[in-house]
Amino acid sequence: MNQDVNSVIEILEKEHNILKEILEIYSSKTKFIVENNISALIEQSTIERQKAEEINKLEDLRQCLIAKISKEKSTEISSLDNLVEFCEGEQKQKLIDIKNSISKVVSEIKRVNDLNLRLIQSSLEYIDFMTNLISSYFTDDTTYQKDGQNKITKKNLFDVKL
Repeated sequence: MNQDVNSVIEILEKEHNILKEILEIYSSKTKFIVENNISALIEQSTIERQKAEEINKLEDLRQCLIAKISKEKSTEISSLDNLVEFCEGEQKQKLIDIKNSISKVVSEIKRVNDLNLRLIQSSLEYIDFMTNLISSYFTDDTTYQKDGQNKITKKNLFDVKL
């Protein structure tokens, strides 16, 4: 079991490193969103997808090792906390440390992702506002007179009522 737990720790450390890379990607995406650099955003999204695939492969390996440890212990290990309960000494401390580190990185990823989401929503709202402003300028502003004749008024872009 000791070797299997060490393997789980190694996998968790690799996942932690990949998550830090994903955090860097999300941070650079913030910059690209502000700069409106679509091609760089697409490139970063491609790299992000590759990193997610790497994490999925590592997760599969980790799940297999956890299943093996569960079978050896004849008990269900469904979380990292359960695994920590079965470990002692240095392994236990390593698992606790890596769990805390991963939690911090995931929290930071969530924070940056929420910021990116708000920035994108603001950009979309601005685009929608400008589209409505410009399209309302080009709409026909016809009013009818008492005699039933049309009167077309000339619009100025800044006379548009929002």
